[in-house]
Amino acid sequence: MLESVHADVVLVNCDAEEIDFTTAIRQIRRQSPMAAFILLSDDPAEELFFAAETGAQDIIERHDHAHLIYVVNREQQNMITKRQLLDAKTEAEEAKQRWTLLTNSSQEAIAYVHEGMHVHANPAYLSLFGYQEADDVEGLPFMDLIASEDRLKFKPVLRMLEKEHTAENIEINCVTNEGETLAVEMRFAPTRMEGESCTQVIVTDRSARTDYQQRLEDLAHYDMDTGLYNRNYFLEQLEERLQQAMADENRLGLLTFDIANLKDIRTEAGMDPGDQVLRETARLLNEATYESDLLARFGEHEFALLCTPDTDAKAVAYRLLEKLEQYDFGVSPKPKFVVGLAFSDTPPVRSAHDLLHHATLAWKRALEKKEDVIVFDESITETAAGAGADNIDETLVQLIDEALEKDNRFVPAYQPVVSLHGNSREDYSIYLRLRDNDDKLLLPSEFMPEAVKSGRMAEIDRWVIRRSIREVAEHRQKGHRINFLVSLSSAGITDDSLLLWICDCLREFKAKGAWLTFVVSQEEMTRHLEQMEQLAEGLKQINCRIAMSHFSFEQEAVNLSKHLSLDMVCFETDTARNIARDKEHRELLGSYNEQLQKEGIKTVVTHIEEAAQLALLWNIGVNYIQGNFIQEPVDSIVYDAEL
Repeated sequence: MLESVHADVVLVNCDAEEIDFTTAIRQIRRQSPMAAFILLSDDPAEELFFAAETGAQDIIERHDHAHLIYVVNREQQNMITKRQLLDAKTEAEEAKQRWTLLTNSSQEAIAYVHEGMHVHANPAYLSLFGYQEADDVEGLPFMDLIASEDRLKFKPVLRMLEKEHTAENIEINCVTNEGETLAVEMRFAPTRMEGESCTQVIVTDRSARTDYQQRLEDLAHYDMDTGLYNRNYFLEQLEERLQQAMADENRLGLLTFDIANLKDIRTEAGMDPGDQVLRETARLLNEATYESDLLARFGEHEFALLCTPDTDAKAVAYRLLEKLEQYDFGVSPKPKFVVGLAFSDTPPVRSAHDLLHHATLAWKRALEKKEDVIVFDESITETAAGAGADNIDETLVQLIDEALEKDNRFVPAYQPVVSLHGNSREDYSIYLRLRDNDDKLLLPSEFMPEAVKSGRMAEIDRWVIRRSIREVAEHRQKGHRINFLVSLSSAGITDDSLLLWICDCLREFKAKGAWLTFVVSQEEMTRHLEQMEQLAEGLKQINCRIAMSHFSFEQEAVNLSKHLSLDMVCFETDTARNIARDKEHRELLGSYNEQLQKEGIKTVVTHIEEAAQLALLWNIGVNYIQGNFIQEPVDSIVYDAEL
């Protein structure tokens, strides 16, 4: 029986007869090596030798209950301390292993220097300086890598490193193992290795940096599939050019081109022919536009063209449309193109988003009327809205209304957001499904457009928020460290009463704001910046977290994240796929990931599809991952203890 005993504190009655205490203690120690043994005796002095022989922690008079309580509490606290120490040692060893893995897999050249000598260097560092093995540089004086003409310049830096283990960044010439001169930048940071203070040195090849930065800039500005400018860069340029045109009292024209039946082409001809149509359309448009105009891929099958004041935008629209329609794409069905056109002098245009909205309304109107080109005018707003109302699926709207009134049509689904670095938080994104009359669960893409057109989004936001607060409170009461990521639409952002309502819900369910993260897309944050600033400030006051989804790879997105003091960003949904096939995308992700984390912002990559992506993201240092490869959204959260 004793062999199955697991104990923290063991009391031994030394006065009991016919018990081999030495054997019993030995058996218990096999199962509980850290157990504390307390000996009880009517005459403790007689058992001192036995206590020393068995390694007992204490021996006390058997009937001294006060002393016994004190000793048991002391040993229990000692046990807790021992376990904490063991956990700390385990975590330290795991951290060391992670450090070794990350350092050795890093593309940055990293070395560690102690008292002017190399003690460790990663493969990138060895490669940069032309060494084969780590042993080749261990013990090598750091000064030996400095070019002779720069050694006098570097001596004060070396003295500072020996004293403070850090110094200002320096640009300097080094010499490789082959004797070649290498222009580098060095960055220094104090650290520890094997219990000793030392300096981490990160070396960047200055000759390669310019090309690298240019590649990063290109990736941030261009769409990889078509070679055109991407949406984010186009929006940035649109705002700048529009403000300049308004200041100069000039007129800009914005065209939106849509391949209206690309989905049908991909269904009937296949994905590859569909992608070829997309690329050929981009090429034809690019060849036929003026150099001064700005052309971009704006969506999955949409293009945007900004025409300068000197360009006749309407004539350009018909000319490009004719060119596209005359071209033989070699697929069936033949691509169908629709164009919307808006001008910056059509009121009310105050921003790039206004102009873009007008062009989008014109394009939608052209699609509804089955016309090739529609030019926006002030009547289209109401007309388009009326047309939208006519096209609302009343059956879906009725289902949505029933779901808002009852509690059985909307079905939440949960997908874990998993830490790559052992964080104990249990984060879940919440998605919504709608149960139809045939008991089929509809995805958001099937019913959310109708919710937007019918003005139900604000109510849906509130339904999801209230349900999330109720459920997270229930999980917390059961001892689970659950946190929910809840998406917020533009209707929620512009709802002035939402914040107070959230406070009421938190009080009702005795929940804490820190258990919720509100997720808003970068586009919506930018479009409703003033309201977003007010909402973010209020949410912070009740300790809610704020995240940005669809984070684009541009500096403006970083600036917006800092401006709003975001807690988390989720990169564009195709990030995982892109880094798996493109080294430059990995470098781009690494650059922005580092910037965000320096600001204390956690990073998330979603839509993980395969194991290879996990290794890449681990090396880059992303905080969290999410995707169907890890776990598809499920209708309930199940814990290991329940399985």
